Amino acid sequence: MKIVLVLVAFMAVAGIAAIGGLWYIGHRVKAAVVEKAKAYGVDLPKDIPVSTESHRAVRLPKPCDLLSKEDAATMLGEPIERTQTSEEGCLYFGPAGLALKLAQEHTQSTIKKAEAPGAAVPAGEMATAVDNLLNAAAAGSTGQTGGEQPLLMLMIDPDGKAQLAAMNIAKGIFGGIAKGSGADFSMGTEISGLGDRAIRLPKLGLNVLKGEVLIRIIPGSVPDADTKTINIARTVLTKI
Repeated sequence: MKIVLVLVAFMAVAGIAAIGGLWYIGHRVKAAVVEKAKAYGVDLPKDIPVSTESHRAVRLPKPCDLLSKEDAATMLGEPIERTQTSEEGCLYFGPAGLALKLAQEHTQSTIKKAEAPGAAVPAGEMATAVDNLLNAAAAGSTGQTGGEQPLLMLMIDPDGKAQLAAMNIAKGIFGGIAKGSGADFSMGTEISGLGDRAIRLPKLGLNVLKGEVLIRIIPGSVPDADTKTINIARTVLTKI
C-alpha cells in the first residue's frame, strides 16, 4: 500500500510541477496552452485576459512589510526566527530542524490516514505532504536558505489577472486529463468571501486576487495550514 501511495504521489507531483511551470511563465505561453488543451479535448474560456504594461505602474509594498515575522508566528502557531527576501517574495523560517520535523509528522499522518479502511485521500494531498518532506530534507544541501525550508512563503504579483488565467488554463488541461484517466486528483478549491476571487491549488498554495494584484500564500507542513493561510490572506488584504 505504501509503495502505491508513493507512486501516486510521485505522479501527482510531476503533474503539479507542470502547473507550477505555467505559473511562472504566465501569459507568455497562453496561446500554446490553449492549443494543447484543444488537443486533449478540453474547452477553455475565450475571454482569457491578456497582460498589459499597466501592471508595471502598480506600486506595492514589499511582501515582508505586509506580514511581520511576529504576526506570522502568531497566525501559524509556530516560532518564526527570521525572514528572507527573495525574487519570489518573503520567506519565513522557523528554528533549525523544525520544518523537517513538521514535514515528517505531516507525511506520516497522511499515510496513516490513507491506509485507514475506506479512506479516500486525494492524490494532491499526498503529493503535497511528500513534496514538503523532500524539500525539507533537501534544504540542508543548499546554502540559499540557510539549510532550512520556509514554513511560509508570501508573494505579491501586480499582474494578477494574467497569472490567475494561466492557473485556470492549467486546471483545464490537467483536470481534463485526470478526468479522462479516472484519477482522483483535486485541481483546485475555490474559497468564497476572500478578495475578488480565491483558489487553493496543490503546491501553489492559496491564491487571492484583489483588483489587479494576486496574493500567493504557500505554507510549509504546518498543522491546519488551510485555515491559517486564509487568516493570513485576510490580514494581508487589508494592507493592499
